[in-house]
Amino acid sequence: MNDIKNVKIVEMTNSKFLKPYRILYKQGSREKIWDCVRGHDSVAILIFNITRNVFVFVEQFRPPVFASRESTDTGKKIDIGESWENVDGERGITLELCAGIRDKNLTPEQTASEEIFEECGYQVEPNKLEKMKTFIGSVGAFGGQQNLFYTEVEDSMKVGDGGGLAHEGEFLRVKEMTIPEVESYIAQDHVNSPPGFLFAILWFKLNKQSHYSV
Repeated sequence: MNDIKNVKIVEMTNSKFLKPYRILYKQGSREKIWDCVRGHDSVAILIFNITRNVFVFVEQFRPPVFASRESTDTGKKIDIGESWENVDGERGITLELCAGIRDKNLTPEQTASEEIFEECGYQVEPNKLEKMKTFIGSVGAFGGQQNLFYTEVEDSMKVGDGGGLAHEGEFLRVKEMTIPEVESYIAQDHVNSPPGFLFAILWFKLNKQSHYSV
């Protein structure tokens, strides 16, 4: 997963997922401009396996995370035409909740159920998902919503390998972690995880953790 080579930054001329646009508006007496990106709303799910008291997460290589960390750590600029040959792909490996975009005519719960099976291999019915929160995923550029869910699974519900859909270019690794392991992870100064991941863990500690031995 971290075997990354021949990285090159090119101009985005056509995208299946993102569309840049600009908003012109007046705030008070000032004319203002804001550059934005249109994309899909999404879902994310905190999965806890009650058979073995472990969280079920996914790891994957995220190119924007890699590029940002590579630039910060090495001083290389993220400019069109920039290329990097020998890189540390580990910089782009993230630890995340099971998640996916809402690009079908499905409810958030139905989308979440699909993603759990595709990414982690568990069969979870939509009505077994507990809603945590709906929040704004990115306030600066996108503004889209993410529906965050919690679900508990058992080993008997594992009916697939997970790992994502290869024909859609997904390459995921399922990672299980105990409660103490996750507590140690989020206590680090830097974590390669998005804010929704951290919120979900804190929600679990406040609402669920007392039900399970650590």
